[in-house]
Amino acid sequence: MNESFILSLIDKLNGSSIVSLEWHQAGESLVLKKKEACGPAAHPPVPHPAPVAPAERGGPAPAPVMEKPAPAPAPDKTPDNTEPAASSADLVPVKSPIVGTFYRAPSPDAPVYVEEGKSVKKGDPLCILEAMKMMNTLESEFDCTVEKILVQNGDLVEFDQPLFLVRKN
Repeated sequence: MNESFILSLIDKLNGSSIVSLEWHQAGESLVLKKKEACGPAAHPPVPHPAPVAPAERGGPAPAPVMEKPAPAPAPDKTPDNTEPAASSADLVPVKSPIVGTFYRAPSPDAPVYVEEGKSVKKGDPLCILEAMKMMNTLESEFDCTVEKILVQNGDLVEFDQPLFLVRKN
């Protein structure tokens, strides 16, 4: 298997409703799972081999699992009456560039990158977004102050979902 073949499998998996794919060819194996197949995690998971059922050992490769992904929990729509409505017009949403799992810190025992009310500079990390076991650091695109963190640590986030509300400095 070469890199372009693996990347094409990832693209096809992401563009489908399939949540898990196993590929076996010429003694090589590849297992791809969307985050929905694993459920939400409190911290980044530790890689481990996929379990093999006793009936599958030594037999042909199993067919891809055709399951519909679980819907993401609805965001909290409770109005926040602590801020005047006029000031919320100045807030800019920072949106997720990918589908993945939101983490506020680089590891479970590390301090969080940002808190509400904290000023950040352009290029400072805001959070980690994990997608397909790859950790992606989301950095601030401009100097700003974090006014509101809209998601919880370990939440699954969608593409273009607002993660933070910030005020440009």
